[in-house]
Amino acid sequence: MKKSIKISVAAVAVLAAIMMIVTLGGCTGRIASNLVEKAIENAAAEQGEDIDIDLEEGEVNITDEEGNEFSIGGTELPDDWPSAVPVNGDIAIQFAGKNTTDNKQSWTISGTFSGGAEDLYQFYKGEFASWTQDSDSSSESDGLKSYYYQVSNDTYVVSMIISDTEDQGVTVIQTVSEK
Repeated sequence: MKKSIKISVAAVAVLAAIMMIVTLGGCTGRIASNLVEKAIENAAAEQGEDIDIDLEEGEVNITDEEGNEFSIGGTELPDDWPSAVPVNGDIAIQFAGKNTTDNKQSWTISGTFSGGAEDLYQFYKGEFASWTQDSDSSSESDGLKSYYYQVSNDTYVVSMIISDTEDQGVTVIQTVSEK
């Protein structure tokens, strides 16, 4: 519980800092960004946490005493995303994160897709045809369709939620976890 409180406090501090930096802009904004980064990192260090914050890139990286890591932010596929797990090229990533706990990694991306929800669902069904299908379901409400699809192999479990929305088009959340 203590760890989640620290992460929540850090996240709130980072969001407040980002809003302040955006309003300042330019050189003043970068100076403010550096000061905020160091203040949060130093406060975390006093609590025994190793936090690396880079507000310019929009990312927060937290490492605890046991070596578990948690990263949030960014709009690109994480560098170490498993090559065995495809990502449709028409997804505009709006959030990327990764987590390492007990030496096992997991990655998450979310974004919007520039096509239909069923088209994206069918794309992934084809891409993962050789994997074990763990779950496959869909629902519809007010003409908007959502799909939940989960597959696995000897190394990874991949989960996806693909949804039509009224105002954002098609949204997707894709999570990969090491077994």
